[in-house]
Amino acid sequence: MSVEDDDSPGARDALLELIGDVCGLLDIDELRQGLLEAIKRALPSDYVSLNDIGPDGTPLATLMSPETRADLYERWEELAHENPILRFYQQTGGGQAWRFSDLIGQDELHELPLYRELYQPLGVEYQIAFTLPADSGRILAIALSRGEHDYSDAERDFVNRARPFLIQAYLNAIAFGELRTARPDDASGPRLSALVAAGLTRREAEVVRQVALGGSNQHIASALGISSRTVGKHLEHSFRKLGVGDRSSAASRVWELDAAEQGAGSGVVGQAPSQLV
Repeated sequence: MSVEDDDSPGARDALLELIGDVCGLLDIDELRQGLLEAIKRALPSDYVSLNDIGPDGTPLATLMSPETRADLYERWEELAHENPILRFYQQTGGGQAWRFSDLIGQDELHELPLYRELYQPLGVEYQIAFTLPADSGRILAIALSRGEHDYSDAERDFVNRARPFLIQAYLNAIAFGELRTARPDDASGPRLSALVAAGLTRREAEVVRQVALGGSNQHIASALGISSRTVGKHLEHSFRKLGVGDRSSAASRVWELDAAEQGAGSGVVGQAPSQLV
């Protein structure tokens, strides 16, 4: 989809589709890959990557779609500090979307060894990037790159409008992972009894509990021995009974019900984990 106008119905639809694609991904690894695929659909690009950059400007990890040659990853590790957008983030601490063309002329870009040894072999002339939350001193940036034409002002504005929602989805996934780590004694996850008491059938409870544990429809289908289509129908019914409209809200509601049941047993009123709200 091409974002022609940031206020157009097409741009709003693209934004809603992007948010919908990532908001239910609670497993951090699944979110990282899903986020790259979703934003590449929203802003067609030749390459999209998630780059974890250390305080000294050295890449610590890179996830790229599509994958490229191993030697080019090595060149990126050696020359990443020359990237003009990365340098800007290091100098300013900002995270909004910026393009090569906002920061450097094309002739100057072409003089960089980073361009000659990495971007030129990939056919990359234009790039836009933005950041996600990271530990102090590090930069976690998503970069989109292509060769035929620059990213428009409308596309840059689209990224900046989407960024707060993508940050929240990323924070939710991190918090969810921490929550699972903090509850190793409860490997089975939320109690089915709490969900059945809320009006779900046992099978609906089993499906929606897997959602609360970060499972995708495909993972749930495999774990429960049912089809993805059946998973979707169970979720449709469960969402209606729980009074929610998406996977993230369903996960939050499941943990809330689980906490409430625990509280009822101990005389303490439970609350949903705030990280999942």
